[in-house]
Amino acid sequence: MYEKVIHNTEELNAMAVHLRMAHNFSELRLLAAEWLVPEQDLEDFISGKRFLLAEIPMSERNYVSAAEKLREEMWHLKDQLFTDLVAQYLIGRAKEDILFGFRVLKKQKSLQKCMDYIMKQAYQMAEKEREKKFGKKQDPKGRTGNQNQAFGLGIAETKVYQWAEEYYALEDEVKEAKEQAKERKKRLNALKRKEEHRKNAESPKKAAKDTAQKTKAAAEQAAGKKQTAEQSQTAGKKHPTEQKRAAQKMQAAEQKQSEEQKQTAGKNQAAEQKQTAEQKEIPETPVMEKEPTGEPEADLYGRQITVFDLLAGPDAASKGGKE
Repeated sequence: MYEKVIHNTEELNAMAVHLRMAHNFSELRLLAAEWLVPEQDLEDFISGKRFLLAEIPMSERNYVSAAEKLREEMWHLKDQLFTDLVAQYLIGRAKEDILFGFRVLKKQKSLQKCMDYIMKQAYQMAEKEREKKFGKKQDPKGRTGNQNQAFGLGIAETKVYQWAEEYYALEDEVKEAKEQAKERKKRLNALKRKEEHRKNAESPKKAAKDTAQKTKAAAEQAAGKKQTAEQSQTAGKKHPTEQKRAAQKMQAAEQKQSEEQKQTAGKNQAAEQKQTAEQKEIPETPVMEKEPTGEPEADLYGRQITVFDLLAGPDAASKGGKE
């Protein structure tokens, strides 16, 4: 589901923190199963005992040289008596052979797996020597006829180094990818079965709860209908006296409203009559005649008559006008 958005352990931890904050633990468990995170680490992360969901593996780190990778793996394994000796030999081989150094730097290769391969080869060699000495196995658990006899086998140092080189020469990338896919499928199927079991266990409880809620809702609906019917019956069975009183109240309210309307209309009519009477009593404004300004007026012929003309008579006036 998250293959397109998560490509390494750093992005895995970021998504895990987001899902934990959102309390989406079902998706978080699926994510942990897809990335093969140990179940105990997952539970510690959910409870808050663990800061990150998964540690960044050395396979996702970038190393400059095979020696750098081997030294860091030595520090993590902390086995000076055996692992450090093998690692020192591998560091020398990587310096001598560049191709061998590239094999050490492969993502799927690790010093821990190299030591597991050496132990497996040593066990198989010891089994063969034991069968030669005591006979073949008599049961599938690996017990032989004489179980109380101790058996030891010494292995040469050169043989151990040979097995170490054989491990780094193996082309096991496809094989490991298949094993991881198989383990991932196993984890997801187990998680799916666990989730189905939980849902099946919760189904009866959920069904009983749903039934109880439906019953309660039906009872409340029936009670509401009954109450409504009782109220309707009570309203229909009112006493005649109460009905009469209600009718009288309604009639009185209508009469009161009609009287108020009449009074309002009378007041408006009286106000209009008063306004009309006031308008009739206002006197007319007399028209004022224009007073003379003392300016001489022109006669019919366009002449101006002066004071001297008036005193001298009409003859003087005609003379003065001509002049």
